Amino acid sequence: MSKTKQQLVIRPENSLDIREVYKKKSGRMKESFYEEELQKLHIELCKLQNWVKKYKKKIMIIFEGRDAAGKGGMIKALTEHLNPRGCRTVALSKPTETESTEWYFKRYISTLPSGGEIVFYDRSWYNRAGVEKVMGFCTQEQYKEFITQVANLENMIIASGTMIFKYFLDVGKEEQKRRILRRKTDPLRMWKLSPIDDKSLGLWNEYTEAFEKMFARTHTHFCPWVIVNTDDKKRARLNVARDLLSKIDYEDKDQTRVCLLPDPHIVWQYSEYQHYGDNPTKDILTQFKEHKKTKALKEKLRLDRQKDKKQEKKSLVGQKDQTPKTQEKPKKESGSQDKN
Repeated sequence: MSKTKQQLVIRPENSLDIREVYKKKSGRMKESFYEEELQKLHIELCKLQNWVKKYKKKIMIIFEGRDAAGKGGMIKALTEHLNPRGCRTVALSKPTETESTEWYFKRYISTLPSGGEIVFYDRSWYNRAGVEKVMGFCTQEQYKEFITQVANLENMIIASGTMIFKYFLDVGKEEQKRRILRRKTDPLRMWKLSPIDDKSLGLWNEYTEAFEKMFARTHTHFCPWVIVNTDDKKRARLNVARDLLSKIDYEDKDQTRVCLLPDPHIVWQYSEYQHYGDNPTKDILTQFKEHKKTKALKEKLRLDRQKDKKQEKKSLVGQKDQTPKTQEKPKKESGSQDKN
C-alpha cells in the first residue's frame, strides 16, 4: 500500500536555517525563498479561481490599511497568474459631485462580484471610517450612518452567496515614513504619492484612534477583520495568501506540497490583537545576534577543548621524559647454565 502524504504543518521559514530565509543586515525575507514559496501559492490560487469559475462562486477581498502599507503590491502579488477574465481590481477615485449626493454605498454596489468572479478592493467603503473621518471629508452624521449600516450591508451580501474577506495592512511609523519619503525621489513610485500621504505622517495617532474605533464597531463573527503586519512586504504577501487559501474549501487543495498555515505574528484576527506593536523584522535581527553569540560560544569552546588537548598531550610527554629508565637484568650465559 502506498503511504498517504501528510499535510505540511510547519512553515518552511521555521524549519530551515535562518540564514537561508532572511537577510542578515535587514532581517527581511530573501528574494529567492520568497519566490519559491510564492510560486507554490500561485498554483493554489489558480486552483481556487478554477473552482470559483466552475461553481459560479463570488469572492470579494478587501484591502484596507495605513498609507504606504503595500496594498497595491499585495494585490499585484496575489493576482499575478490569475486569469483577468475571472478577477479584477477595484480602486475607486474620490466621489464626484453627483455621487456625493447619493447613498454612500451606491457606487460600490455595482462593483460587487458576479458568479465565477473574484474581486480585489484596493481600499473600499471603509474610507469613510478612516481617511474621510480623520481628514474631515465627511460629517459626524455621515460617519455614524456608515457605522450603523456597514455591518448589515455585509451581512446581506454574504447571505446572497458572496464570500467577503477583510484585511487591514498595518505598518510601523518609521517604516511608513521611509516608504513615503522614497516615493518622493523614486520616479517609478512617484505616481503613488498623494497630498494626503504627507499629512498622514503627522496624524499617526489620529489614524490609530480612527482605526481602533473602526475595528471595534465593524469586526463581526460573520465578517471579521484580519490584521497584517507589512513591515516586511514579502512575509506579509506569503501569509495573506496562506490565510486566504486556508479559509476556502476549494477543489484539489494540496497541503502536502505547500504550507497554508499563516504566521500568527504576521497575520491575526482583530479579536486576537495581542500582537499589536510587535516587530517581526526586529525579532529576526535579534535571532541573528543570538545565532552569532551561539556560534562565537561554540567556537570558543572548540578552541578551549583544542587548547586543553594540547596541554594534556604536552603534560604526558613531560611525564614520560621524567620517568627513570629501568635497568635491564644481565642475561646469564647459556654455557654456565649447562654446567650447573
